[in-house]
Amino acid sequence: MKKLFYFTAIAALLLTACGPSKLQIQEMSLDCDVMIEVRYVEEDTIAYLVGNTLYLTSQQLAHDSLFPLLISPRNPMDIDAPARTDRIPSADVLTGYLSRAVPEMTRFGLVIGSSTGSDFDFNEKNVVQKISDYVKLHQGASLIIFHEKDGDLIDAKKAF
Repeated sequence: MKKLFYFTAIAALLLTACGPSKLQIQEMSLDCDVMIEVRYVEEDTIAYLVGNTLYLTSQQLAHDSLFPLLISPRNPMDIDAPARTDRIPSADVLTGYLSRAVPEMTRFGLVIGSSTGSDFDFNEKNVVQKISDYVKLHQGASLIIFHEKDGDLIDAKKAF
């Protein structure tokens, strides 16, 4: 019985040590040129671009295609100020749109918010595939997938 306890304790420690620490996750997120955050927002279909972060709603990603996207650029100092909404019809236009805010786009982060669990149509695998397909259009780009809970990043995994 004692051996089983020690074996279980060691196995638990090894499994915990395999994933990145909270500090490493924070550093990985800060190293991203562009962050794409997906959250559930009831009956909202407009994305927000704030600095280098594109906030998408889970409903925008429920369709077969990522495009067209409706994006409203926001000033980080006054996010609630009214702003125009731009229609982004394709990946090329999205790249041009994002490159105005972030000229060098090689390190992408995708944050899956815990609120997406409230959207019954949300399929994480499909969302990751859509974002991966977009990121792969950028020569030499990398993608890290994060999960968020209560405003904190809780895990990270390098997709490519």
